[in-house]
Amino acid sequence: MRINWRIVFGLVISVAALALVLKNVNLSEVASALATANYWWIIPTTAILLVTMWTRGMRWRALLDDRISPSRSFWIANAGNLLNNVLPFRIGELGRAYMASRNSTVTTMQSLSTVFIERLLDVLSVFGMLVVVFPFVSTEGWLVKAGTSAAAAAFVGVAGLFVAAALRPQVMRLARAMLGWMRPGWREALLHRADDFLQGVSAAGGRPLLSAMLWSVLVWAGWGLASWTFLLAFVPGAKLYMGLFVTCAMALSLSIPSAPSGAGLYEAAAVAGLAVFTVAPDVALAYALLLHVLSFVLIGVLGTIGLDREGESFKHITASAQSMLASARGK
Repeated sequence: MRINWRIVFGLVISVAALALVLKNVNLSEVASALATANYWWIIPTTAILLVTMWTRGMRWRALLDDRISPSRSFWIANAGNLLNNVLPFRIGELGRAYMASRNSTVTTMQSLSTVFIERLLDVLSVFGMLVVVFPFVSTEGWLVKAGTSAAAAAFVGVAGLFVAAALRPQVMRLARAMLGWMRPGWREALLHRADDFLQGVSAAGGRPLLSAMLWSVLVWAGWGLASWTFLLAFVPGAKLYMGLFVTCAMALSLSIPSAPSGAGLYEAAAVAGLAVFTVAPDVALAYALLLHVLSFVLIGVLGTIGLDREGESFKHITASAQSMLASARGK
């Protein structure tokens, strides 16, 4: 049986992060924090999360230039998130591209290009949130430095993508010349996918990109607000900037290879982020665990409904996504 070392590496990172957190907490204190939390705060947190998930669907639809309906963009986005939560390699992004390309004018590669732009917008949005909370926290920590570096890379990535899309004929000619060593069939297939991808980037520029940027602000404002309201259940009187900061920490952690849904790293990042505000690690871990479970359940429910509305089964959409991945690799 072939061992997939990328999966192993992600699991090792998650286990190591969780072990590091557990080393510094008292499980009885974690249980106490869970027992004494004010669970009424789950109601507004759930409402905010639902609205935020809807805004994510609208952001993706904007990048697709409104070529799928609002309801489809919402349900497909959540179906993709469900796959990402339970499978490695972010298979859900491929599943999302596959579903969006059916019964619409969107091609699979064009859909994938918008997914890539979304990730870059996420990094830029997280950096913007860090800028907002800079006056309330130390700017010398690793989180701020990591966020600044990631945002700079994302900005270069966004600019580079749209420059390449604007110069698509020249870029494709250069790519054809550079790939002259490849077998003709493989080269043409790869160039076709690259051209389709750049067409998708071009279509997502201008008004769609501006609209998506505005939606992105709402998406991350929603995540930050939800993190704050849920934090109030464990830390009465917690300030809004604490929720925004811990959201940045958790978001940056999810960019690191890990187990599906960021298990372990998500919790470690929350504990590290709240430590800046002297929140006890036991309380921080209880908060992170429950918030992770809440979001996981919501995505599970919405994603399952999304798959059903698309007439897809978990098995079929996973197989289709894996087939797309193998095809993209030329296998």
